[in-house]
Amino acid sequence: MGKNNKKQDIVTSFNSALTGLIYVIKKERNFKIHLIVAFFAMLAGLFLKLPVPEFLLLLIVISLVLITELINTVVEIVIDVFIEDYHFEAKKAKDISAAAVLLSAILSVIVGYLVIVKHFPAGWRNVFYNIANSPWYTSFAALILVVSLSLILKFVIEKRYSLSGGMPSIHSVIAFSIWTAISIFTFREFPVISLLVFILAFWVAQSRVIRGIHNMAEVVIGGIIGIFLTTLFFQLIGVISK
Repeated sequence: MGKNNKKQDIVTSFNSALTGLIYVIKKERNFKIHLIVAFFAMLAGLFLKLPVPEFLLLLIVISLVLITELINTVVEIVIDVFIEDYHFEAKKAKDISAAAVLLSAILSVIVGYLVIVKHFPAGWRNVFYNIANSPWYTSFAALILVVSLSLILKFVIEKRYSLSGGMPSIHSVIAFSIWTAISIFTFREFPVISLLVFILAFWVAQSRVIRGIHNMAEVVIGGIIGIFLTTLFFQLIGVISK
């Protein structure tokens, strides 16, 4: 009987853990984002054939982000269950828990970048320079396509043609425009600067979503528009200078 109870306890514990994981995947937007990023990071590691120690390091930092996100979710649920009214200390606990996720995410991005960057094909540092010197009409066409899709999406959702009312996020446009410009100037010699500015741009975009000012689609489209606008600007400067 004792052995059967132990087996049942193990199975029950496993089922409970699996149920909790499925719940977080279904309900928590940030956890989904972390999972998607983790998937592409591991895919890049496999594609670039990282050595086993470096791939394990990548898995460790990815796991750290996912675990801290799970703990953050638990903290938020417990506080919401036991504290109905607004309480400053409860908010502080939520903020600290979210800060743990942020720090682990920043650490994972830096470690992942330093691990993967060594194995990129030769000449990859010229990517921003090459884009800035490519034909201007490619970025112009892409920009028109993005704006058109934004209008169509807004019409389908809200039944009106307009970019007002949050579409796109101007903060996201500016943040990723700055990242693109800095990357064009610095990526060949100092790619880590581009990485740090990208983290700041992502942070700005994420803060707009967390505060409920914009939704995910608005900040993503804003970021894409900012990238294409800046690229088009540099392409036109190149055309004029020639």
